[in-house]
Amino acid sequence: MTMRRALSIALALCLGMIAPAGAEEGPLRPDAARFEAAFKPGATATVNGAPVPLDSRLLGEVTVSTGQIVACDPFVFIEARPFIRTVPTGRFPVRIAVMRSQRFGDRIAFARVEFSQAPVVTWERALVPGQDPAKLGKEEYYGFPVDAGTGAFLDPAVGKDIAALSTDQVQAIYDDWIRLGESYGKEHGLPYSLSTTRAPHSLVLFSSGWGDGAYPSWFGLAADGSVAMLLTDLRVVDDPPGGRE
Repeated sequence: MTMRRALSIALALCLGMIAPAGAEEGPLRPDAARFEAAFKPGATATVNGAPVPLDSRLLGEVTVSTGQIVACDPFVFIEARPFIRTVPTGRFPVRIAVMRSQRFGDRIAFARVEFSQAPVVTWERALVPGQDPAKLGKEEYYGFPVDAGTGAFLDPAVGKDIAALSTDQVQAIYDDWIRLGESYGKEHGLPYSLSTTRAPHSLVLFSSGWGDGAYPSWFGLAADGSVAMLLTDLRVVDDPPGGRE
């Protein structure tokens, strides 16, 4: 890793990433109807104005033991900070919505952790320490940075465990993830994806939309205020009209 690369990674981890949202004014805001519709049978969306089908799949489970959860690029930012909001502990299903398109290729459009089956009544930004929504300008949002074309949901204990290993040990884990993820994706007709285990924790990896960039996440809250869902929008499908604040 070059010194410039190391400094850019450190800056992204310390400050979080603010990314452009699109052409309309105002920061990106959650779209409850689209988030729900994307995972229903027969779902469709548009990409560059063209209609595309969405295929929902149960990918695996993530283990949460600390009450915290991370969304990150596991190959570059394995020690990324967890979101501020605490979440339930246990093992929870991870579901993906895949765009199917001969023109654009098959790409994962949304990924979500289902903490409960309670209906989501409100959505809020998933933030890490130091991120202030009041500082978001027009066409901006907070998103986790991706530099290896991959996103993941994991407990922060996994990142600490892997970061404590030697360079060779870490590389061996990553090589195994790449091999297994490519194999699983090919076998199941998916882009790169993998449900795997590290020590007592399960974690889930998935290809990140169009590739590298920054991807926003949202917490879905139930009527009693509990966390029912964490959803990452991989910025594949078009935003609906009025999708800015």
